[in-house]
Amino acid sequence: MVRSSTPRPESETFFKPSTSPASAGDLGKLKGVAKREGARETVEAIVVAFIFALLVRGFEAEAFVIPTGSMAPTLMGRHKEVNCPQCGYLYAVNASEEVDGNTGSPTSSRVYSGMCGNCRFQTKVADEPSFKGDRILVLKFLYDMAFLPGSSGPKRWDVVVFRYPEEPEISYIKRLVGLPGETLRIWYGDVFIKGSGSEEFLLERKPMEHQRAMQMMVYDDAHRAKSLEGKAEWRRWTGGAWVEEANKPGTYTATPKGEEWAEIRYRNMVPDPGEWQTIEAGEKLSREPRPTLITDFYSYNTNLGADHSDLSGDVRREQENAWLQPHWVGDLTISGRLDAEGATGSVRLELIEGGVSNRCEIDLATGVATLLHGKAEVGRETMGVKVGRGRHDFEFANVDNKLSLLVDGRSVFGEGRTYEDEPGKHPAPTEADLEPVRVAAKGAKVALSDLVVKRDIYYTLNPGGIDYKNRFDSEFPRNAIELFAMLAEPKRVAALGPLEWVDYPIGVERFMMLGDNSPRSKDSRGWSLADREWDPSGRERWEVPRKMLTGKAFCIYWPHGKPFWPNIKLSPDLWVPFRPYFERMRLIH
Repeated sequence: MVRSSTPRPESETFFKPSTSPASAGDLGKLKGVAKREGARETVEAIVVAFIFALLVRGFEAEAFVIPTGSMAPTLMGRHKEVNCPQCGYLYAVNASEEVDGNTGSPTSSRVYSGMCGNCRFQTKVADEPSFKGDRILVLKFLYDMAFLPGSSGPKRWDVVVFRYPEEPEISYIKRLVGLPGETLRIWYGDVFIKGSGSEEFLLERKPMEHQRAMQMMVYDDAHRAKSLEGKAEWRRWTGGAWVEEANKPGTYTATPKGEEWAEIRYRNMVPDPGEWQTIEAGEKLSREPRPTLITDFYSYNTNLGADHSDLSGDVRREQENAWLQPHWVGDLTISGRLDAEGATGSVRLELIEGGVSNRCEIDLATGVATLLHGKAEVGRETMGVKVGRGRHDFEFANVDNKLSLLVDGRSVFGEGRTYEDEPGKHPAPTEADLEPVRVAAKGAKVALSDLVVKRDIYYTLNPGGIDYKNRFDSEFPRNAIELFAMLAEPKRVAALGPLEWVDYPIGVERFMMLGDNSPRSKDSRGWSLADREWDPSGRERWEVPRKMLTGKAFCIYWPHGKPFWPNIKLSPDLWVPFRPYFERMRLIH
């Protein structure tokens, strides 16, 4: 893989193709054969050769390597993979600073630690191998030859390779979010669009395939911190009528009586770094554990290059990057497995956002699912699968003001059912948002297991920035402990708003790109206009001209080698033996 010879900011994703475009030599060969077979054959051969050349050019797939993490978790740059020693959850930590952007050679910097996104335990990782970024294939015919079957022009939410407007010899990869003629607005982590000729900004909702692919982990109940086991005060899932089976951790059963709902709730019980130190030392905490709001915390962004275990006083910017991920995220998804003993009673799935209940009530006898936003019904469908007695996998989401339900892999409401907020207002966190995920049963004996909570991505107002920073003033959290204290009081977070929005008009035949890992992405909004010499068209700095689009990212064909026992260390980053990482070889959405 060829690296760029131009230094780039650490947060940016850039790369050069590792393969050259297909040769046109075959065209010459076909012409040469045609000349020996007469005029008719010559014409036919030229036509065939021309079509062949178009097809070769159109269907060409180029291979690229991703060096940094601005598109994580969709695409991984250079990183370390960590099995959390506390909860066993596998997570990735950014390691791009270990390689020189000019030469691709190792630097003296080594990632010292990372924090688990599942339990927030900080782990030393300096001795762990760092892996190169994902190798991907990019299809060019989808954009170059849109008239061919199965192809189309650039579409919103595509993951796109394009040439960087400031330095066209370098290729970038981002998600295409803004289309020609629109004005794009970033507000409270969401994307709003005003079309040409329209006066109103509308929330842009992600299609189901993109919505699911772009979600980030909050908590997987199958991975519990060992040091917190047996400590009821740290339990994430609680409910008086639900009992966890002694021989099946993570399986909860309930037998509701009469018309009463038996409810189990998720609390975001996360130890702050100071609490983790106390717990590890076997000492008593100075106060009772408390739930906190779910934020845009992402373990990939917690890489530290040195030991910053002292959390008192001011913190360096490097440490801020690890813990200062403060933006409240109310768009959540709950998934799990439901075992019902009979086709009677009801099950309710509930997601709270801004104190408002978003629910899906399922009648186990009839298979009818009803969606509600507050008191308003927004959808009712009879499911195409029998949901009575037996085992069923479910996934209920409240993302982009859209409720959706999957049962046994089938989307019951298609792309989902939408609702609208009051114009110009955005939900603010409440006390109810400290227990934002709930499951209940009525008149049915059921068991819950494999519970997983995820969140939507959050686009910051400015790339790499913090939306609230200029509003913290004297209350700006000086360390992680103070941040956690603020997140435990929703009124304090709500008081930081309302946030101003930022608008980006997009010209004809131009597009706007954003990184999935917005807090660590120098996306379109962070560019300058250093390209005036070659592009005097008046392009705004956040725009990418149509002619600079290369193609659509198609698949991850080689994530990295996956080491396994006996893990022989040939160099800091080369451990053998290793196998293909089949689990991460997939199509890109």
